[in-house]
Parts: sequence; structure tokens; C-alpha cells
Amino acid sequence: MRIGAYFVVPLFEGQILRDGGVTFGAIPKAQWTTLATPNEQNLITMGLCSFLVQGHGVNILVDTGIGSKLSSDFESKEGILRRAHLEELLAQVDISFADIDVVVVTHLHFASAGGLTRMNEEGALEPSFPKARIVVQKDEWEHGIHTNLRTRRLYNKENYEALLWHQQLELIEGDVQLFPGFWVRLTGGHTEHHQIVQIESEDEGAIFFGDLIPSVNHLPLNVISSLDSFPMTTMDKKAEWLNVCIKNHWVAFFSHDEAVAGAQITGSIRGPEGLTIDTLLNHPR
Repeated sequence: MRIGAYFVVPLFEGQILRDGGVTFGAIPKAQWTTLATPNEQNLITMGLCSFLVQGHGVNILVDTGIGSKLSSDFESKEGILRRAHLEELLAQVDISFADIDVVVVTHLHFASAGGLTRMNEEGALEPSFPKARIVVQKDEWEHGIHTNLRTRRLYNKENYEALLWHQQLELIEGDVQLFPGFWVRLTGGHTEHHQIVQIESEDEGAIFFGDLIPSVNHLPLNVISSLDSFPMTTMDKKAEWLNVCIKNHWVAFFSHDEAVAGAQITGSIRGPEGLTIDTLLNHPR
């Protein structure tokens, strides 16, 4: 899909089963089951999607998915239903890991940052993208290195610590324009220093919502995962950036919807008519 001077390719690794109560937070089960049907273990299906963005002579990756380091037993235990590895998906559009110039990580949880490193032939960890600079919020990096009892299950330093030794990190603070019309915007919410990607180019625009709005089922302001560290910030930033999308007729991209990669959102986030979703890109089935 073209967004002005940029071209966007969804990279759909597969699906993951997640506890429905955790996924929808304070929303009663009688309500969230109208959005997603759980299995007998109360698990619902979420997607695992990264995005390749090409433009201005660079290849940019927005998030890296779960990576290739997990054993098949671990993937099965975690409810991961893998369709393909990221390297295979990039190869389908004639791109290799070595062709990636920049990786923007919305945050360092394993489902977004797991692909930053891989095991080499000697069994040692190495960066997956040897020529790329890795853009992450400085304080998100600090939280990923210094975890606590609440966050340590979601962060795994094996996924990113090696980047520091290889001097590939670009630690930023706040909003930064990386290329013409290509911005990272600090939102917080899901993690304290979560960031989204905004493109505004040639009178077109898009927002890659990361885990601020992981799926179309999370568009309502009160639908917030219980994994969000700062749910009130999530709600405020959802309202702010959804209004931007609606007002400007921009495309919304979702990292964890099981079916929808990109959509146009219309309507009102607070009005009785609610929101309407016009799907523009579906994941392969």
C-alpha cells in the first residue's frame, strides 16, 4: 500500500493465543465475547505483524515480531501459530535482513522486539539486521534492561542486549523525525515510553499504532489490555491519535489484529454513532 512517497508491506508471522480477560482488561466477558470468541481455555486469537516501509531510498522495519530463537515446544506452549518467519516474509519481496536500514521498535516486549537478535551458526546471539540502526526510546531501553516483578515476563534481554555491544542502538527521547514525513511519536500507555510511527507524505498519512491500539477490537477508548502499565495514558493517547486519523483520513495499521493489517477509520470516538472500520489490507488466511 502506498502512503505518499512511502510503500508499506505487512509482514504477517502468524497468530498467538492470548487470555481474553487479560487482552480486554476491565471489559466484562459478556461484552468482550461479542468482539472475539474464546476457546474453552478462555483464549482468543491475536495476530503477529511487523511492517516494511520503503521510501526515500531506505528500507524501514516497524517492529520485528517474535523472532526465530524460540523452540517449537515453547511456541506451542505459548500458543503461537506460526505462518512464516520474518526472514521468509521479507524474501518474498526480495529484501534480506542485510537490506534493512532502520528498525523502529514501538517497545521492547518480546512480541515486538523478539526478532532484533538471532542465533548464529556458532550458537551465539547476534543482531538480526547487521547494517540497521535500531531506534528505540531511551527510557524504554532502560526499563527493558532493568525490569521488575511486573514487567520481567514481558521483556527478554536476549532480544536486544547484544545491540549495545554492536553499537547499533539509536536511543531517542520524545518525538523525532527520522526521514521526510516519517516520525516516531512518544505515547506511553502500554509501556511508559511506548512509541508509535506516523507518516505524513504528499497529502496522505498513516499511523502504526503498535500496542497502543493492537487490534480493531481495541478501538473503543475503554478497551485497554490489563498489560498496559498506564491505562489512563493509553485512553488519552488513543483518543488523540484516533482523532488525527479520522480528521485527516489517514490509514491505521495494527500489529496484533488476527485479520486486519490496515484500515480507514471513520465516525466518532465519543459520539453515539461510534466508529466504522473500512478494511484496506487483510492478512493472508
